[in-house]
Amino acid sequence: MFAEVSLDNTKLDEVSIQKKMLISCAAAALLFFIKNPILMFGIFLALLLIYFFVGGLKFLRLGLSSLKITIPFIIILACWHLYLDHFDKGLTLIFRLTSAFLIANLFLLTSKIHDIILTIQKYSFFLKIFGINSHAVSITIGLFIRSIPILKQRAKNLMLAQSARSTKRSFWRISIPLALSILDDADHVSEALRARGGIKKREN
Repeated sequence: MFAEVSLDNTKLDEVSIQKKMLISCAAAALLFFIKNPILMFGIFLALLLIYFFVGGLKFLRLGLSSLKITIPFIIILACWHLYLDHFDKGLTLIFRLTSAFLIANLFLLTSKIHDIILTIQKYSFFLKIFGINSHAVSITIGLFIRSIPILKQRAKNLMLAQSARSTKRSFWRISIPLALSILDDADHVSEALRARGGIKKREN
C-alpha cells in the first residue's frame, strides 16, 4: 500500500505531528468538495511538487511508486465512467483518489510511528465515552502502519516464488497464502500483546 514508513532528512521533520495530521485531514476533506476535473488535476500536480520540495527527486519517485496500488481502482473507475459516459466525473474521482493517497502517504513518510501512536492516543480520549479503549486503538493503527511494508515484501516474495514454478503471474494465486500468513501474524501479535499486558483476554 504505502511506501516505507518514516524517512529521515525531509523538510517536514521540524513540523509537529499535530499540525501535519490536522493539515492532512483538512486537505483530504477538501478534496470531496471539488467537482472540477481540471482543478483536481492541478491539485494532483501541486502535491507532486510538494513531494519534490520536501525530499527532492528521490522522494518524488517514492511517492509516485506508492500510487501503483491505486492502478486497479483507476482502471475500474475509468471503465465504469466511460460506460456511463461521465468522463469529467470519472477524471475527478481518479484525481481525487490519487491526491488523497498522496496526502496520506506524505503524512506517513514524514512522521514517526511512535509519534503517530502517541498523538492518536492523546486525542482519542473521547472514545472512552463509547466504551472503546483508546490505547488499544492507537496500538492497532500503529501496528497496521508498521505492517504495510512487511506485507508488501511478503507479497513480492510469494509472487517471485510463484513465477519460479509457473510462467503465469496472478495476484489471485497468492491471495490465499498471503491471507493465511496475515491471520497467523495477527494471532502471534495478539498473544504477544496479552503476554505484555497490552490487551486483556476476554472472559467467557
